[in-house]
Amino acid sequence: MQKITIMLFLPIFLFLSVESTLAQTPPKFWIRSLEGKRFDSRKEKSPFVISFFFVNCVPCIKEIPDLYNFMNSNFPKIPLLFIDPIKEDSKKDIQRFSEKLKVPLSYFYKDSLGTISKKFFKGKMSFPTIVGIKGKEYLFRFNGIDQRQLEKIKLKL
Repeated sequence: MQKITIMLFLPIFLFLSVESTLAQTPPKFWIRSLEGKRFDSRKEKSPFVISFFFVNCVPCIKEIPDLYNFMNSNFPKIPLLFIDPIKEDSKKDIQRFSEKLKVPLSYFYKDSLGTISKKFFKGKMSFPTIVGIKGKEYLFRFNGIDQRQLEKIKLKL
């Protein structure tokens, strides 16, 4: 009987945990791209998309070019930030990663101390995590992307 009760309520708790994350106000932050361009979320009026990654993340290798191409084709004016919070990844590593994936370096940011990622993750980080934000609200939050998530992003932006 306990197993049935747990199985009935588990989806409700999982749904509520996702909803509670989206119900929170996104953190404010600023960061510089590897090319020196400053992004300040407090000054951003349009929606923006963040993808947390690291250079040895296997799913990131596929998903970063997909997300970049999707955003560049559908929403070229919406800022897209690929943020690496892993201390061991050097700026040179990220530059090689950018070249390998054929995604311009201007989209890549290094969160050297992990201060930004700590604002978004309470506890364990998950890669890749893609977050859409507009003003004081989350538009979406996905762990990884596929065609279904890209369609949801299209509807939210």
